Amino acid sequence: MELQLIVLSGTPGTGKTTIAHILSEATGIKWVSLGSLVKDKGLHVGVDVERGSLVADVDRLVSEVWRLACEAGGRLIIEGHYADVTPKDWVEKAIVLRTHPRELWRRLAERGWSESKIRENVQAEILGVCTYEAIEAYGWEFVYEVDTTSKSPSGSAREALEIISGGGERYRVGRINWLRQLEKEGKLEEYF
Repeated sequence: MELQLIVLSGTPGTGKTTIAHILSEATGIKWVSLGSLVKDKGLHVGVDVERGSLVADVDRLVSEVWRLACEAGGRLIIEGHYADVTPKDWVEKAIVLRTHPRELWRRLAERGWSESKIRENVQAEILGVCTYEAIEAYGWEFVYEVDTTSKSPSGSAREALEIISGGGERYRVGRINWLRQLEKEGKLEEYF
């Protein structure tokens, strides 16, 4: 079976779960959270004590994604900050959600995360780690970015729908650069 999966990635706090749910409702395509799969199905090889997170068993996770995608008729929305584990030949489009570091810090603080965990994730967002990993996994031509900073989840989902439906050239990688923006503003040292 040929798979056509939509990968929805991004740093924790960028809106992946909410937007995946909205996209699923709008398109009728089922969605799955990789983090939930790892936790609920025991698809992990241990715990990263320092980060307080499970270490995914990638082989078992990918097998489960294949099974779920086949059950869904070959179309599935894959959501998670390590969604780049999905094999390239299964991916139709990869959408990375991005959020300005100041807003991301606020969102993660509201979740009650420790300052060190917030700082690590905000730094990853500034450096564009999820975008870089998506490009490495799938190539430039498959990767898009949506800025969720000041939009409602439905507004961000509309942009993702535009990408999924074959438009979205304006969401190509390269227009979001928090590193350059914070450097220009003289605020980069606040995060590093």
